[in-house]
Amino acid sequence: MRKLSLIILAVMVAALAGCGGTEHTNDLPIVQDLQLDATSTGRTIVLTWSEVSGDIDGYKIYLKMDGAGNWIDAGEVTSTTYTHNAVNAGVYSIRAYKGDNYSEDYSSTVSTMPSIVNVSYSIFDNYSADDKPSGFIFGPDSGATGMASSADFVQDLYAYDESKGDEDVWLYSGNFGEFGNGSQSNFQAPVSGVYGNCDPDGLWLTTSYILYTSDSVVFVELPYQGGTNAYAKMYGLTVTADETENGTEVSFMYEYQSETLGLTVFTSNAN
Repeated sequence: MRKLSLIILAVMVAALAGCGGTEHTNDLPIVQDLQLDATSTGRTIVLTWSEVSGDIDGYKIYLKMDGAGNWIDAGEVTSTTYTHNAVNAGVYSIRAYKGDNYSEDYSSTVSTMPSIVNVSYSIFDNYSADDKPSGFIFGPDSGATGMASSADFVQDLYAYDESKGDEDVWLYSGNFGEFGNGSQSNFQAPVSGVYGNCDPDGLWLTTSYILYTSDSVVFVELPYQGGTNAYAKMYGLTVTADETENGTEVSFMYEYQSETLGLTVFTSNAN
């Protein structure tokens, strides 16, 4: 009798398991044609995609911050467009859903990641040796150092010390000051602890920016003809004395967002 009761109990458990309405299924169509819309700009990321046929509740948007790690929920909509006020660059994907049923896989991805130029560059101020490069040009994939005093080197910025013998140094816009034969650059300090974005409509210093030994990040706006701007994030900054008496060396790496959309989102890296 006890054995029969156990058999009946096992059958009931199996039957209940077969009715498990909380199980997730993944058999809705995969979302197609995910794109970064041309209206994206600054920290405003606009995504669009094609409508999934059939009865669905909406779409879930997923994000990998800094382009790495696991997907996190960024939001959900019932339409085929989503606007994200981003705090970091990243990679996006979409799934359709109906209740607990989701697309069988994530959509293709779109990226807002900058070009990460993970090379250390050094520029030197006006109290360093005459053969030390003082100017810098930002490129999409690599930078260039050169002499700001040379008319042949059209720098975006250069290092200059206004007060000999201390621990600070200035970044000068390429078209400002004693060696101002270069291009315009504007500078913005990061909000305390926030290194993943800068404010395109915020305060930009248009001539110079003082660097202290405690600084690790500064954002640079690079105006282009036609009203578009590229943006760079100088990070891993170090301000140290060079071997020349009273000379200063500024070392850094950088990330670059092209003028195509004028995005102002970057990774969260500071060093």
